[in-house]
Amino acid sequence: MGCYAWIERDGAVLLSRWRGMTLPDGRVARPGWTLVGGGIEPGETPEQAAVREVHEESGYAVRLTGVLTTDAWSGLDDLDPAGQTVWQAVRIVFTAEVVGGRLTVETDGSSDDVRWVPLEELETLPCLSLVDTAWRAAGGAGLPDQALGFGVVDDREVARLRELVDRARGGEGRTAPASGDAVTVVAVDGPSGSGKTVLARALARDLGAPLLHMDDLYPGWDGLAQASGLLAEQVLEPLSRGERAAYRRWDWHADGWAPEPVPVEVEPGGVLVVEGCGSSVGPAAEHAAVRVWVEAEDGLRMRRGIARDGETFRPHWERWAAQEQQVFDADRPRERADLVIDTTPDKPITPTSTDPSSPTNPTSP
Repeated sequence: MGCYAWIERDGAVLLSRWRGMTLPDGRVARPGWTLVGGGIEPGETPEQAAVREVHEESGYAVRLTGVLTTDAWSGLDDLDPAGQTVWQAVRIVFTAEVVGGRLTVETDGSSDDVRWVPLEELETLPCLSLVDTAWRAAGGAGLPDQALGFGVVDDREVARLRELVDRARGGEGRTAPASGDAVTVVAVDGPSGSGKTVLARALARDLGAPLLHMDDLYPGWDGLAQASGLLAEQVLEPLSRGERAAYRRWDWHADGWAPEPVPVEVEPGGVLVVEGCGSSVGPAAEHAAVRVWVEAEDGLRMRRGIARDGETFRPHWERWAAQEQQVFDADRPRERADLVIDTTPDKPITPTSTDPSSPTNPTSP
């Protein structure tokens, strides 16, 4: 269990910078900004843990004023630190106010910086998902996708991807730009639960590029086959003509298209990262200068998905998997990929952080 505090003062929130961690197989959970707080210790109440952790990470004495929100997330991949089955962490976020102490960065802990961050500057920092969850619970706007933390990623593969993008922008890609104003499209494809989102977020953050999720284009749980055409028609073809692009976003809660189109904010000569199943198939394929295929062992992918979405979504996942097989078997995007990445861990995951509630996201589809 992790216990955290949302402490807001004069239009700013108190955040600490989590150090991140490196796994035995070389993958990393990148550093990121999160709420002050951490894991509960034996014999503590959640309230006591939150007060202690805030003091350790910030130097402040605080008074808790209420419970803001709770959430839960599953352990890295589907292994706990002992190599056993998936584990679940619960996080409680309290509201609090400073009553004493002075701002001090902790030493020999899981964080290496602490500061008051103006709310309007949150989107400029790489933040972990707990900041977004708490800010929305506090009535705020929440974070844009590009500001969210990455989860576990292989930085060696991200570096290889950046090299491929650089070569494509220099005219070496399959869709060599006709002019310096052409947009270079990177498609991160593969089956659900393979780790596409985590990889794409890391790449987009490194490149300063916008990130488009295919989840926004699927017209429901049976819409995989249609999405490639929608992506090409609404986004990729207009960009290839040097025009502005916008797409209709599927509202999963309303089970229909959202009323307002979403503009694609990409500069002339820039990079657009598109991630999701079907991003490099059908009519979208010809526009991708760099194609990446991300995969993982089938059972692991299913466990990741169920751990994230809940057992009630298993029928939807099974239904979606059947569509994936049909689309991928027909188009064979893996064979055309510039880079194939397998995110199945080589060995049991052992975090270097001792905090069992380290705020890393589970790997996402």
